[in-house]
Amino acid sequence: MSQETGFSIIEVLVVSAIFGILALIALPQYSSYQQRGYNAIAAKDLRDVAAAQESYFGKHGAYQPISHCGTPNVATRCEITNLPGISSLSRGVALSIAPLPHGFKGTARHINGSTTCRWDSTQGGLQGCSKDSAS
Repeated sequence: MSQETGFSIIEVLVVSAIFGILALIALPQYSSYQQRGYNAIAAKDLRDVAAAQESYFGKHGAYQPISHCGTPNVATRCEITNLPGISSLSRGVALSIAPLPHGFKGTARHINGSTTCRWDSTQGGLQGCSKDSAS
């Protein structure tokens, strides 16, 4: 009697089902991990620009408005001039800064993120990052 070697169709189906279940569990977790990373990039850029704004204020007595970085592109970086220590934002980050009489307000969001971070220098700095209504 000859013995055949290899896997039966049932064994292959069971292993395929296990891999499918693992993929269903892992993919949403990976997507959530990516979004948290994008949100952190936007918050970091906002903090960096805020520190540069304070340095600029120390030299010039005014805050620098930033409105040209409102439409991000994942392939390019928004260039920022006249702020010490900042030359551009991270790829995909939309940022705006509006000077106030005694401070400034700003927002930042990554194009692939799920939150918008807000800064208000008159209220102590970072006001938090909240979920966007579209997400």
